[in-house]
Amino acid sequence: MLLGRFFVSKTSPHEREQLKLRLRELEKEDKIRIVGKILNAEELERRRTIRAECDVERAWEQVRHRMEERKGQRRLKRYSLMLQSAASLAAAVLIACGVIYYTHVGRQKRVMAQIAQIRPEGQHAVLYFADGASIDLGLRDSLAVRTETGVDVEMTGENSLAYKPRKTQTQKQEEVPEEYNTLVTPRGSEYSLTLADGTQVWLNAASRLRFFTSDRGRERRVWLEGEAYFEVAHDARRPFIVESGGQSIRVLGTRFNINSYEGDRAIYTTLVEGSVAIAPLAGGGEVTLEPGQQAEYSRRNGGAIAVKAVDTSLATAWMSGTFIFEHASVTEIMENLSRWYSFEFEVSPLLDGLRFSGQFPRCENLDRILSIIASTGTGMQIDYDGTKITLR
Repeated sequence: MLLGRFFVSKTSPHEREQLKLRLRELEKEDKIRIVGKILNAEELERRRTIRAECDVERAWEQVRHRMEERKGQRRLKRYSLMLQSAASLAAAVLIACGVIYYTHVGRQKRVMAQIAQIRPEGQHAVLYFADGASIDLGLRDSLAVRTETGVDVEMTGENSLAYKPRKTQTQKQEEVPEEYNTLVTPRGSEYSLTLADGTQVWLNAASRLRFFTSDRGRERRVWLEGEAYFEVAHDARRPFIVESGGQSIRVLGTRFNINSYEGDRAIYTTLVEGSVAIAPLAGGGEVTLEPGQQAEYSRRNGGAIAVKAVDTSLATAWMSGTFIFEHASVTEIMENLSRWYSFEFEVSPLLDGLRFSGQFPRCENLDRILSIIASTGTGMQIDYDGTKITLR
């Protein structure tokens, strides 16, 4: 459309003459309708660079110059019509600049200002006991619980909990009932736990760990939903077993990370030190990992397990307060961010093919991270309605 080309100063002198002649033939309502059509949402998306190029002073100067060229060449009536058309053109330019600025720049600033208010909840977790009782650890500065299994439960730091066997235990192993507690971290929080056998577990955001509470069982078994890093205390007599999302991991003493969020297409087990054996709970071949390897358990391919060499620092980056993305899709990035910053999101299918790499500190504001991703030249638009962030 000539009027759209005029907005970005890409019309020839001949085209500008045609534009003025056409505008003279239109009623006021038709002119408004044409301008509105140009400024609708789809057109604005394709013209997001106009804001930087739109120069109101230059537009007025062009109008004045064309008026001077024709001064004295036509009759007063003709001159009056030309002035009216020029004024209409100038007004259209002013309207375009104002609407584009308000819609793209002003609106985007307001959206990002709202997103900037989304913050992680901090160090927070809820502990559920075997009898159904629960304690919100985020509301306590200290905790001291004595259990019937001969273990004391204590808060050992701002975001850490420990199960410590009492040294004065007199009960025989078979007399101690086996109990299981559950530690849950909401989105935006993480917590560390020392089990009764000395094993240390770091629980990432939006995760759940069900674990044994005594150090007298014949085996050490835990159940994980979400993500956790384990440093398992060595005990050749009692294997340590992690069940997570359809797979079982059997170890004696080792360090490894498990990423097993519900809804993800796969479970990733990354071995840092030692050795682990992974097998599907439904039956199938067992896979043994060596340090520096990662097992991918497919939820959608019959529980198949694939092994590859990886940089283990990528899988454990969350423990040092860092997001690291390697050729990740927009959806994968948003899933990771939403667990930490606690928000709902929606990604347009048109963005599914995009891949990004980069790293951000977890203390970074969410609006800053999204702004960097959106500034990669993809034309990505960010919306926020107070509950859900939409990318399209």
